[in-house]
Amino acid sequence: MLRENINKEIADAMKSKDANRLYVLKMIKAKFLEYKTSKGFKKSDFNDAKEISILMKMEKSWQDERDMFIKANRDVTELTERLNILQSFLPKVPSQDELKQAIIDSGYEPKPQNMKHIMGYVKDKYPAADGSKVIEIIRQMK
Repeated sequence: MLRENINKEIADAMKSKDANRLYVLKMIKAKFLEYKTSKGFKKSDFNDAKEISILMKMEKSWQDERDMFIKANRDVTELTERLNILQSFLPKVPSQDELKQAIIDSGYEPKPQNMKHIMGYVKDKYPAADGSKVIEIIRQMK
């Protein structure tokens, strides 16, 4: 689990004086802490998939911020470096063929009634899978 490795990674970044890596790690730790202290938090809900979900939301937010900087003709070097560091903690995003195979491997017929079961299987196998792409592939397979 990523949470357990964050403190070690922070210490390593401090020793190597890598300011951008340290910043990213502290932001990740802060987001995890924010989730843990949120209303309705259940320890059982805080698993690998949730960690990845939090990181993916951070990635989207930082990409949007970088896009705004680009539109404003501002320097995005530091933002890009931080985004790359964040992305190094994310699992590989599956290709369309891998998603299609995972849908087949789920054992459920690709129908709207089975969407919940198929989506659960695919998300377990590929936590970084985009749900809308999975739904689109299922609809194409009908």
